[in-house]
Amino acid sequence: MITHRPSAKSIDEVAARWVARLDGDALTGAEEAELAAWLESDTRCVGAFARAQAYFVSPRVELAMRMLRRPLPPTVANWPGGGMPRRALLAGALASVAGAAFLIRRPPPAPGRRYVSELGEVRRISLPDGSQITLNTDSVVEVDYREDCRQVRLLRGEAYFEVAKNPQRPFVVVGPKAQARAVGTAYAVRLADQGGGMRVQVTSGRVAVELPLPTPPAGAWETLERLWTPSTGAASGTYVTANQEAEVRIGHGVSGAEEMQVSLRDVPGGALSRSLMWREGLLSFEGVTLAEAAAEFARYSAQKITVKGAPAHERISGLFSATDPAGFARAIAQGLRIKMKREGDLLILYK
Repeated sequence: MITHRPSAKSIDEVAARWVARLDGDALTGAEEAELAAWLESDTRCVGAFARAQAYFVSPRVELAMRMLRRPLPPTVANWPGGGMPRRALLAGALASVAGAAFLIRRPPPAPGRRYVSELGEVRRISLPDGSQITLNTDSVVEVDYREDCRQVRLLRGEAYFEVAKNPQRPFVVVGPKAQARAVGTAYAVRLADQGGGMRVQVTSGRVAVELPLPTPPAGAWETLERLWTPSTGAASGTYVTANQEAEVRIGHGVSGAEEMQVSLRDVPGGALSRSLMWREGLLSFEGVTLAEAAAEFARYSAQKITVKGAPAHERISGLFSATDPAGFARAIAQGLRIKMKREGDLLILYK
């Protein structure tokens, strides 16, 4: 008895029809059994089904895998929503939908999500791929997960990123004039108050700090989009590894013209951990001036500290609650034997 093996084209057409049915009403028990039998009938069926699902951008590929009691392929498991990256499967998907025009429809890209932390708030955010963002006080990020990268725009403030590893989709934190690219690591990014600078502190893994050429004007996100086309390949830049930090700031080139520059330095593990204690609502100071400490407290509270005269240059160390400037001012006044007074929301330290 001669059996005819179905062609790849016919398998793709059946896969396309199943995708269309899955996108509508739930399958009946008989239909689920029919789909399971078809997937088992030929080793090519599961691949054709996954291709059709990927192009249709639906997470229901998981249903077929569960019915077959098979684990999701890594490329499916690592993709938010269960679908596979369309770029990797585009050629196969286009072939599979020949004669099935309904699969050509592409849904509009999902808009980026904006997350904001209030003054004095530390906010933790879980992302679809398992990555985590911890926003420091008065900070704003916009998250835009694309097919070939996970992009986060840091619009204000500071954030700590714990990145789920995915070499096919780098995690890119974009600032006004620089970006920090990683695959799977943990690092903090803080924007400077002005000038487009930023600081990148790495606690594990490796991060590439990249500058565009030419440097776009501050806030020109459209220009950044054109200059930085994310890719999964290796990126050039200054590489920052665990217990290091990079500073991006305005400097002067050989011609004397202003340009963005990156400097790199090692940071002892203990010092790096202390500088990131804001994640626990604490501020750690070690040998900073009282004026510098007062400026840091100003980021966390409407109640401000001003230091008059010589005490502004006194060096202090200690661990303090980030949202209790009054407690800090009282402790400092007592420790340095200086005076403190209140004027509305202003705390004044003086000799």
